[in-house]
Amino acid sequence: MAGTSSVTQERKTGVLPAKAPQSFPAAGTIMSRRPKTRDEVGHYVCPQCGSSSLVRDAETGEVICTNCGFVLSDPTEQYAPPVPRRTEEGLLESQSGPPGRFSAFDKNLSTIISRAQASNRSLSADERLQLWRLRRTQLRASAGSSMARNLSRAMSQLRGLAGRLNLPEVVTERAALMYRRALNKGLVRGRPINGMVAASTYAACRLTDVPRSLSEIAKASGMSRKLLAHYYRALVRSLDVTMAIEDPLKRVSKISSRAGADSQTEMLAGKILREAIRLRVNVGKDPDGLAAAALDLAARIRGSMVMQRDLAKAAGVSEVTIRSRMRDLKAAAKSLGLPEVA
Repeated sequence: MAGTSSVTQERKTGVLPAKAPQSFPAAGTIMSRRPKTRDEVGHYVCPQCGSSSLVRDAETGEVICTNCGFVLSDPTEQYAPPVPRRTEEGLLESQSGPPGRFSAFDKNLSTIISRAQASNRSLSADERLQLWRLRRTQLRASAGSSMARNLSRAMSQLRGLAGRLNLPEVVTERAALMYRRALNKGLVRGRPINGMVAASTYAACRLTDVPRSLSEIAKASGMSRKLLAHYYRALVRSLDVTMAIEDPLKRVSKISSRAGADSQTEMLAGKILREAIRLRVNVGKDPDGLAAAALDLAARIRGSMVMQRDLAKAAGVSEVTIRSRMRDLKAAAKSLGLPEVA
């Protein structure tokens, strides 16, 4: 009972004993702001546990360590709006209203008379009629030029495409910026808006390391893959953008989840792919085919029940491609000392 009385006395006096600082283990929700480290091959390793078993979340674009659950990066941090500061009078330094976005055709900088404001019952009939006329004139003037109308339609289609592909906001903003650059250079003239929007989206996915294939974007935009590739090449060539070689390791997580492979198979496939990249087996190969072949080889080594046709369907390649890429990956598996499979 002494312990009870002491606690009661502490609560009455308002003085509580100092608690020792608590340390919490790294979890998947903690954002890392430390610099990323690399191994001897040049790949990223987890700064928390040093493991090289890293996967990228296909939905958010975050890099997660499968060993300890540590989140290495948050791609939206560098594009987050700055925290507004208050002046001595208590007013915000930044202007009111939504933050400016490239995905909005007016960048959220214009003031629009809404329907609610024009239909305000506290106003007289003449004032409401005048507001409706001002609203109509404003909407016509905001999209008066052909470039403004083009940009308005393009940004609307871009937001719809990003919603169908479940893209992060950072990708949408980068795609909008690339489309604006292409429009200013006159690249959009003579080409369909949806084609250039899809090409800008694919280029933004490549630049932000968000795994979306050309076939996925072509299907979501309702156009052929060949035509989308033509628009993409024209966009990259005109804007003079240098694209990095696609890493097949970024495709493993998405293909594995679609095909129903377990986490151990996914980790072994990543290990095989890292060795294949070190041996430069991936040069000139399709990253989707290499990722699917690595998962198939890892499943055969572990004796896991993963069908080859399921992997081919998840990766968007043929079974012949998987078998061809598997022959290339067997050298990497042999270098790792893994058992040979048929």
